[in-house]
Amino acid sequence: MNWEMTTPSEITTVDAHVRVTATSTVSHRGRILLGRFRLGAVISRGGMGSVYMARDIHNGARYAAKILRNDVTLIPRVRERFLLEAQTMKGIRHPSVVKIEDVGETSGGELFFIMEYVNGPPLRRLLRSGPLETDRMRLLTASIAEGLCAAHANGVIHRDLKPENILIPRDRQADSIVKIVDFGIARLLGTPRITTTRQVLGTPSYISPEQAMGSDVIDDKTDIYSLGVIMYEMLSGRLPFSGATPEELLERHIRSVPDLLCAPQGCASLHPAMVQLVMSCLEKSPKNRPDNMVSVLKALEEIF
Repeated sequence: MNWEMTTPSEITTVDAHVRVTATSTVSHRGRILLGRFRLGAVISRGGMGSVYMARDIHNGARYAAKILRNDVTLIPRVRERFLLEAQTMKGIRHPSVVKIEDVGETSGGELFFIMEYVNGPPLRRLLRSGPLETDRMRLLTASIAEGLCAAHANGVIHRDLKPENILIPRDRQADSIVKIVDFGIARLLGTPRITTTRQVLGTPSYISPEQAMGSDVIDDKTDIYSLGVIMYEMLSGRLPFSGATPEELLERHIRSVPDLLCAPQGCASLHPAMVQLVMSCLEKSPKNRPDNMVSVLKALEEIF
């Protein structure tokens, strides 16, 4: 899993009960999990855990192991959220979604899961070089939408879709041109809410208005909004909203209307139907967005 290093603020926005910082220095390198997976170097660290390179000691195959930090393992709702991530991802079998191989617990009580290894950078790295060509953007978006269609069909909402959670495999023999990762704050439709008080989960730049307001009514339209933000950024080279603080960003997602999508080389360079699709995904009211991710995928296919 070729993730880049992230900071806790990039993973969750507001959590009134727990504010986790990446201060743990515990290393699991060299350990063997489930009698099969030997841990190597750390690939990435986040607010609640680390991702390690792992090798199958029987056949040498590469995997990635996500291990919950030992100092938060005993927090019941954090454990529940972590296990939910594993549960939701195991239920999705699609080339555009990273596969979960196994789930377990270390002798010290830390929870972990083993997932397929992806040799490639996150979409974020591509965007650092500026806007993408329309054809490439469409192919990437269609692959993302296909993976999310599979997730939504299984009753799973990602809830934290962003360029850091979309990997681009380097291997030309890969079964998909993208791999969606980190369903860490996803929840199954119909699953009881983990916390009983208002909580905002997500990443400020990509969060939907209903998430920003702490709504209990979160469905597939939330992922459609976040995908709209990513499409906007891929084509324009900038985000639809900016803010000096996370709170300011939340307010803009809730109340501000984004500027009409325009590419650096001129608005006329973008297909009108593409502009319409992106802007419809960014509608404040979920009912005004496309009906579902299948509709988004169909619109992308019809543009070219």
